[in-house]
Amino acid sequence: MASTNQSPFYKKAEQEFHEATTDEERIACLEVMIKECPKHKSSEKMLKNLTLRLKKLKGNLEKQKSSGKRSSVGIRKADMQCVLEGFPNSGKSSIFKKLTDLEAKISPYPFTTQKSQLGTFDLEDCKIQIIDNPSFPNHDKSLTNSTDTILLVVDKIEQIKKSLEFLYRAKAEIIIIFNKEDILTQKEKRKIEETLKSKFKKYNYFFFSAQVTNNKIEELKKIIFRTFPIIRIYTKEPKKEPSKEPMILKRESSIKDASEKILKGLSFKVKSAKIWGPSSKFGGQTVGVAHLLKDKDVIELNIK
Repeated sequence: MASTNQSPFYKKAEQEFHEATTDEERIACLEVMIKECPKHKSSEKMLKNLTLRLKKLKGNLEKQKSSGKRSSVGIRKADMQCVLEGFPNSGKSSIFKKLTDLEAKISPYPFTTQKSQLGTFDLEDCKIQIIDNPSFPNHDKSLTNSTDTILLVVDKIEQIKKSLEFLYRAKAEIIIIFNKEDILTQKEKRKIEETLKSKFKKYNYFFFSAQVTNNKIEELKKIIFRTFPIIRIYTKEPKKEPSKEPMILKRESSIKDASEKILKGLSFKVKSAKIWGPSSKFGGQTVGVAHLLKDKDVIELNIK
C-alpha cells in the first residue's frame, strides 16, 4: 500500500497492519487508514483497495466466528470490560488491587506486570471485568483496541500526550486517572486540573492515591460504570420475585432483544410481555416485543 503524503497516524497504522498477527488487529489498522486516507480524486484507487481489503477481512472473521474458530485474543468474559493502561510505575497495579481486592505485583521497578491480569469488581448488581494491561510500549494492543473503557493511569501531566499516541486506534471511552494525589500540593493539583480541563477536556478525569478511601473507590466505580452504553434488565416469572442479577443489554434494546439474549429464537414465541420500571406507564403494563426498554426495567414474558 502506498503511503505517500499520508498523515503520521496513517503511516503508523500501515506499519502496524504489516506487523499484525490477527484479523482483529488488521481490521483496526485498516479502519484508521481509511479514516486518514485523503478524500480526493488521486487517492480514490487507494481508498477503494483499502475498503475492499477491510470487507474481505471482516468476512473472514465472521466465518471464523460462525464455525466456532475464535482467536484467544480479545475473547470477552463479561458484558462490561475496562482496561488499565499506562507507563511503568504509574500505579496501574495498585489501582487494580484496590478495585478487585486481588493481589497484584507491585514494585518500584519498571515492567513488573509482564502479562495481562484479569479481575472483576461489583457495582449495583453488576460484575465489571477489569484487566491490568502490561505497561507501554509492551501492552497488549488487542485488549487496548477492543475494550469498552480505558483507565489511563498517569502521575505526570506530560504522560497523557505520550500515552494517547499508543491509544490512537482505541474506540473506547478514556478516563484519565491521575495517581499519587497524596504527594501533590493544593497548588499543584489546581494547576493539573486547569490543564486537564483546557487541553484534555474531552476526557473524564479522576484523582487517586494509595491512601484512597472506600468512598472514593465507590465513586471511581460509578464513573467507570457510566461509560458503558448499557441498560440493566431484570426478569421475573409470574407470581415470583424478579431476578437478583440483571441481564445486560445495549441501550435502545427492545423486548425482542431481551428475549433473544435469554434464548436464541425465543422472540418468535413471545406473545406479549408485562413490564415494571422506568419504561412502563404503570406497573405490570402489557407491551409488545417492539417496546424499548430502559435501565432497571423488570420484564415478564408471555410465551405462545
